[in-house]
Amino acid sequence: MCLPFAWIEGYYMAKFMCTHTFSPGQFSADEIRELAQAAQEDPIVRGYRAFANTAEGKAICVMEAPTKEAVAAWFNEMGMPFDTITRVELEGDRGSVESA
Repeated sequence: MCLPFAWIEGYYMAKFMCTHTFSPGQFSADEIRELAQAAQEDPIVRGYRAFANTAEGKAICVMEAPTKEAVAAWFNEMGMPFDTITRVELEGDRGSVESA
């Protein structure tokens, strides 16, 4: 049976897809890497996957967290602006789509 949540360090973790718009060049590639690493070290929010174009000021990421509010709080703490945070319902890879 596939559960819609992962159990990590005492929390049920759902996946959230997040979109970000920032000023072109506001973040360097190294700063994006630092954010990604920080997301691996946080006890509540975990980075799952990220895509960014710093020259255009766009990023998309998937985060694991117990709530949408936890993700928003983490982005605010890290100084990373976000446009949307949406819980993942379906997840696909190379033509196969399953419940998240």
